[in-house]
Amino acid sequence: MQALVTASPRFQVPPDQLPSIVDGAIEWYERYRDKFTAFGTFPGGGGFGVVEAADEAELNRMIIEMPFSWFSDVEVRPFVDGGEGFQQLKQAVDAMTAIA
Repeated sequence: MQALVTASPRFQVPPDQLPSIVDGAIEWYERYRDKFTAFGTFPGGGGFGVVEAADEAELNRMIIEMPFSWFSDVEVRPFVDGGEGFQQLKQAVDAMTAIA
């Protein structure tokens, strides 16, 4: 399954915890690097990833293991390839117009 995952800061990370959280985030990214087709951070905090996960359980595990997720608003947007999505839409519209 493919999903766009975005995270925006919700709570300030306590300054004394920041070094270990950053180290944990770097380790987390290295562990899951092969699951991302795109990955980035936003100026001022937060970031995004285009994730290719085996299923919802794997995606959930990735999110809850990310150290910054506990301080963030996380949004998950599953998606399909644009061309495939347009073809599915066309088939649905064609089916609806055939009934009318």
